[in-house]
Amino acid sequence: MRAAELHRLARELRAIALVATKNIGSDRVNAGELSVLEDIARNPGATIAEITHRTGLAQSLISRITHAMADAEILTIDSDASDRRKVRIDLVPDVRAMILERANSSISEAIATCTPRLSPDQRHALEQHLAAAEQLLRPVPEH
Repeated sequence: MRAAELHRLARELRAIALVATKNIGSDRVNAGELSVLEDIARNPGATIAEITHRTGLAQSLISRITHAMADAEILTIDSDASDRRKVRIDLVPDVRAMILERANSSISEAIATCTPRLSPDQRHALEQHLAAAEQLLRPVPEH
């Protein structure tokens, strides 16, 4: 595979991800915002540093995203009770439920929608290969 092919593949995978997460309407968010929202939904009360570590995004970007989302009343930012220098971030309950529902959606239907030329067996193989690639590329948790 050449670099140009990898870019094309990334665009196609992004399209499948957008369909799978239903991130295609007027409430669509960009990939960085979605990554932050999904991380907070799975880790209520997270700190900026924790989100930075798990998402691999820049701390300044996460700060901008969380403050904009707080202004839009999508999440809350509160001081940590044990360390006033830290803040804890949480989604409002309705948003958490929506984000988790979208994030936990199966990709099977999205693959079918985005790859109409593939047979059902080819779509299944693609889903299996994507799962294997995700496992290989998953960050190793630090202890």
